[in-house]
Amino acid sequence: MQFVANMTVVALPKISSNLNFSAETLLWVNLIYLMSFVAFSLPFAKIISQYGVKKCTKLSLYLLLISIILSVLSMNYIMFLISRLIQGFTSASLAISLYVMIVEEFEDSEIGSSLGIVASAGYVGMLIAPSFMGIVVSLANWKLGFLILIPIIAILLIMINKIDDEWTTEKRPVDKKGSLIYILIMIILTYGITELDESGAILIVISLVLMILFIKVERNVSEPIFNFKLAKNIKYLIGNYAALVTYFTTTIALTLLSLHLQYVLNIKELVVGLILIIPPIIMILIAGWAGKLSNSIDPRLISGIAMMFLCTSSVIFFFLDFIDFKIILIGCALQGIGNGLFSAPNNKYVLTLVEEKDLPNASSVLSTSKEFGKILSSGIFTLILSVFVGNQRLGPDKLDSLLVQSTNLMMFICILVTFSATVLLFYSKFK
Repeated sequence: MQFVANMTVVALPKISSNLNFSAETLLWVNLIYLMSFVAFSLPFAKIISQYGVKKCTKLSLYLLLISIILSVLSMNYIMFLISRLIQGFTSASLAISLYVMIVEEFEDSEIGSSLGIVASAGYVGMLIAPSFMGIVVSLANWKLGFLILIPIIAILLIMINKIDDEWTTEKRPVDKKGSLIYILIMIILTYGITELDESGAILIVISLVLMILFIKVERNVSEPIFNFKLAKNIKYLIGNYAALVTYFTTTIALTLLSLHLQYVLNIKELVVGLILIIPPIIMILIAGWAGKLSNSIDPRLISGIAMMFLCTSSVIFFFLDFIDFKIILIGCALQGIGNGLFSAPNNKYVLTLVEEKDLPNASSVLSTSKEFGKILSSGIFTLILSVFVGNQRLGPDKLDSLLVQSTNLMMFICILVTFSATVLLFYSKFK
């Protein structure tokens, strides 16, 4: 799922050129996927386990296959955005199905570590997707990257059909009203934070009003889609906030670095892909060791140190236009170290704070926090681009300087949020 979410990062310039995206609408390639994913994650968490995990997984894979084909056949940016919208909610369904499978299949003592491994695999997919697409785009075109997913999805469908078991839970009332309000909140809020005019402010206010209504509704139903009792645990909130910040920073840093290397430094997609493969390689090497280390050292301490590495990499990327190319590579390495150290310990920290019966809900919230971090960073950067660049097409000459200014402002925001997450993690440890 994370691979599908991030595979367009390096391909954005080519997609923009082929389908006539403006600078202001280009970020919606990822943003609309994230909006769809987050909007449907919590409702799906309550629905899928009741109607059959295997059944929902098969349906989601078929819809994902259709959306991939639609991406390849897109003749304009509207068709492509629709395909990304479908990919968003099908990925949400697959993510929740995977969590439910683990909760239902593994022993209670193995659930926490199993979910941690799955979440770590998500980091690998998130980080390796841009490198893969960079290589594919340089050798052929961006559509081939989507086509390669078709046989992979076909293999998954064959594998799921060979499974005889079906995972279901007790039939309980689905909070339809709460689900609808939550979906509306995510859609309205996402669009609102990308608009600079009065309509954007109005949409944000509407989303806040709906949030108050959502809380009121959820507290008065027997089976809410979100368990607000979890929010009373400050350590749980800090762990989710740290996960949000990690995805907030990592996702936008990859996007900005890709745009800077291609538009400003005129580096070919193949080289950009090779540069962006540095973080996932380092992350893979460190993640397993960090997971074992969290058995003997407090996960909050490891996560706090990891956040310091991410903060340092954000500082380096803040000076992209002034530093030597070798320093950029060091920034990529630091980001890989930070993600490697953070992934498994923080997942373990968050998921072991809740009771076993709350693990599916807690896993869904943790996944939503990560994806919402992507939405915030993409939405804020879309807003920044609309101010500095507007509807102009990104390219050489004067737009390079505008892109650099946009990047500097966004990375400054990343520095602030990673620093705040570092402080909170150490606070929860030593307070």
